[in-house]
Amino acid sequence: MGELLIGEVAKRADVSAATVRYYEEVGLLTPAPRSSAGYRRYTEGTVEELRFVRKAQALGFSLDEIGEILKLSRAGRTPCSHVLDLAKRHVAGVDERIRQLTRFRAHLAGEIAKWDGERQPTCQGLCQIIAGASDEATDGAPMTSHIQQRRSARSTRQ
Repeated sequence: MGELLIGEVAKRADVSAATVRYYEEVGLLTPAPRSSAGYRRYTEGTVEELRFVRKAQALGFSLDEIGEILKLSRAGRTPCSHVLDLAKRHVAGVDERIRQLTRFRAHLAGEIAKWDGERQPTCQGLCQIIAGASDEATDGAPMTSHIQQRRSARSTRQ
């Protein structure tokens, strides 16, 4: 198949043209050669790599990890053992997150049980429902949302 413009590549890979440009900018995709008019010219291989990136993301791999995998592949090395190691670490991370969430759920359910019946709590200043919660919620690793954890991880890389 011949060269493809960015819109066609994006459509075939089910991503936006902005995503294609971003992946190129951060080094995930090899920069496409330009036509004499300055248009990026892609191959079917780019479509395959973009589909690969989407599948890898769906399996929980970060863009940095996907970049490592693609570099190994482009260097002619078999990345599957590296992928397996990463996937095993992801499973361990998910298991730990499940344990944290299970503890958090039990704690939150306990606090709710204490509040139950106080439909109209009378508070002045800080909400006494939260202020009176056991310190168990603040011991150890705080329960943060998935978004907060990703922001935190992103800011430490910069």
